[in-house]
Amino acid sequence: MHVKQNKIKQSTQLNKMIGQFIRESRLAKSLSGAEFGKLINVSQQQVSRYENGVTSLSIEALDNIFSALGINWSDFYQKIFHVHDDDFIVNSKKRVS
Repeated sequence: MHVKQNKIKQSTQLNKMIGQFIRESRLAKSLSGAEFGKLINVSQQQVSRYENGVTSLSIEALDNIFSALGINWSDFYQKIFHVHDDDFIVNSKKRVS
């Protein structure tokens, strides 16, 4: 049960990091949540759920968001997974110690 809880926690953290990346990218383009929602055909409330990590995003949804924001996948990978991998390494070392 403990392993399952850790996976859920990591998934939630990852969703929040992805959401933060989307929010920062949207704000860099000076788009409101409502304006951005119109670009990607979702409500402002759904944009908020994405940005707060409440709702997981499919690859297709991420691709649509990145296209609307002019983001490429390599920038996303470097920002999100590099940080996530570093956190995972640090947490793994704490468990081993």
